[in-house]
Formats: sequence, C-alpha cells, structure tokens
Amino acid sequence: MSKRETGDIKILVFGLGNPARQDDGLGPAFISRLEKAKIPGLTLEADYQLLVEDALLFSEQQLVVVIDALKSGKKPFVFKKIKPAGEASFTTHHLSPEALLYLTQVLYERNPEVWLLGIRGYRFSLGEKLSPKGRENFDQAYKRFIKFLKIVTTSGLASAIIDFQPPTSSRGKKHGAKEKGIAGS
Repeated sequence: MSKRETGDIKILVFGLGNPARQDDGLGPAFISRLEKAKIPGLTLEADYQLLVEDALLFSEQQLVVVIDALKSGKKPFVFKKIKPAGEASFTTHHLSPEALLYLTQVLYERNPEVWLLGIRGYRFSLGEKLSPKGRENFDQAYKRFIKFLKIVTTSGLASAIIDFQPPTSSRGKKHGAKEKGIAGS
C-alpha cells in the first residue's frame, strides 16, 4: 500500500486487552504486528480498555477498527459493525465500543464508521504467550485484515466489508444451513 492510498482515509486500529493474560493480549499483539509492518496512514493504539478520553481520538477518524479477544465462538474471528449505545456511565473506568461511539457522537458530533474485529482466544491465564489456537486465529485475522485495508483504500469500505468475512466451513453443518450474523457468531 502506498502512502497516498492510505492517506485518503483516516483509519484508527485500536487493540484492546492485557498482554500478560495470554490470548487476552490478541488485540495489543495485533497492533504490535501492524507497527512492525509500518503501514503508512494508520493510527495505531493499544490499551487494556476503552476510556472516555478515547472519544476524541475516535472523533478524528473516518474508520475505526477495534481489535479484541473473544472467549467463545465457532469462527476464528468475527467482524461486526458497532452501533452507538447510550449506556455510558461515568462511574466506570472503561467503556464498550458501543458506548464510546455514542459519546463520540454526543461530545463531538462525529460519527465514524466503527467495526469490531473479535479474534477467538482460548487461554486467558497469566502468561505473555498466545495459545497455539489463538495464534492461528490471529494469523488468519491479520492476513484478512491486510487484504481488507487494501480494498478499503482502493474500492471503498462497502466492498472491503463484504470480502472480510472469515472462511466458512461446511464441516458439521447440515446441507443448506445458513449461519446467523455477519460472521456467523
């Protein structure tokens, strides 16, 4: 990707999780890999959780992708659109992506496109190493995400979202059965 291509759209990739709790660190590990790839035009952030202060950062973007570990699910990863939810409570120290998007709209009158890339993890105990299955899912999600970025910058977000979905497996499914949701979660 050239600097010109990614410079046309403001993209934030925000990795959530605790790197000291095995697969809970999938989000920060994703950001670390993106930093090593040195893809121009991306804003990269990693933290344990989303905070009220992050609404300003969200407001400055056109596209935000939040990367987080999932504790359950049949797919290696899911990709779903985040819709604002007015559940923001100022007595807590962290917010859901939905609540942060709501605050971004209320405080800054901005409505960036926000998506969650949830990567299936398996081990969440103390330890800095990702589980083998978590690492495998991470690698699949990363490859698909790089392809997604290329499509976003050349063909637009709508085309990229259609292409981003994880591969489906016919194993264990009845003939003709359809899965629910964007990624079958």
